[in-house]
Amino acid sequence: MTWTLIDQENYSIRYRGGDIDDDLLESMSGQIFDLDDISAREANSFQYSEYLVLLSGALSEDECYLMAGKLDFIELVNRQGEKKQKFRIDLNDFCLNNNRIYFTSGGDNSIYYLSPSGSISKLLSTDPLEPGGICNSVDSGFYVSLEDSETDAYTLDSHSRRLVKHLTLTGDGIHEYEFREDGQTRLFTRPYRLCQNNNSDIYVTNSTKHETGEVVIVFARDRLRSVYRGQNLKEDFFPSDIVCDSTCNILVIETSNIHLLSPEGEFLKYLLREKDVTHPLVLSLYKSALWVGTAEGLVKVVKYKGCHDI
Repeated sequence: MTWTLIDQENYSIRYRGGDIDDDLLESMSGQIFDLDDISAREANSFQYSEYLVLLSGALSEDECYLMAGKLDFIELVNRQGEKKQKFRIDLNDFCLNNNRIYFTSGGDNSIYYLSPSGSISKLLSTDPLEPGGICNSVDSGFYVSLEDSETDAYTLDSHSRRLVKHLTLTGDGIHEYEFREDGQTRLFTRPYRLCQNNNSDIYVTNSTKHETGEVVIVFARDRLRSVYRGQNLKEDFFPSDIVCDSTCNILVIETSNIHLLSPEGEFLKYLLREKDVTHPLVLSLYKSALWVGTAEGLVKVVKYKGCHDI
């Protein structure tokens, strides 16, 4: 760092040169990108099961854990469809963290973790609330969606509990997201699948009726950012899964399409349409590999090109 003398005799002002940080400059001034440059192209596909694929969790670009309906196990499968490892567990959802599989179980309202050796340990009980979706936190621990089973599914009253809870990896509670800032208006009807982006915003698929839903976006502590309810759909919007990419854009899957949303929840484009993948149900993203499971038991591995690749 050098100092430059402005005027030696009459002024005391000096100038110090600085360094330009390209990343900081871009974060301040913004970035222009062409939506056509964000794309998804099928790399390969395979028939995993005769039943619908219910869960997916990518371990790498080449391997993914899968679970199909009517099966009581999750299985590690590579992108050629070769089955590598199987674990028999009862679960609603799972996430991968520190070489462990953390999973929610509605059978006894608990959260467990599975070690690489195959041993299962109970982390905590959520009783009387049933745990549904679970995802990693970008800060620490994970988030889990919870709901009671005693009150009506879609007509909530003062006894209803529908929330998302932030937990440490040892099971300690950090924060609950149930109401908006006023402490009275509910954030969710029936929260389920969820994810968090690198900006710490939380995205939750929320069922509002039997086959109707939305994506609720929450940031900071209990502050609602926005709600996404689909785009020009012929049928009701019912999101079944959601993931974030490395630039905080959101991929939402529903009956016929995969939607690409901005971090603020603004619709950007359809990433995949029904002509590209029929009846998609679940998805998982690892770097540029997007794993998509369908209602027919088909798994497609899609090459995803996002903003970070432009």
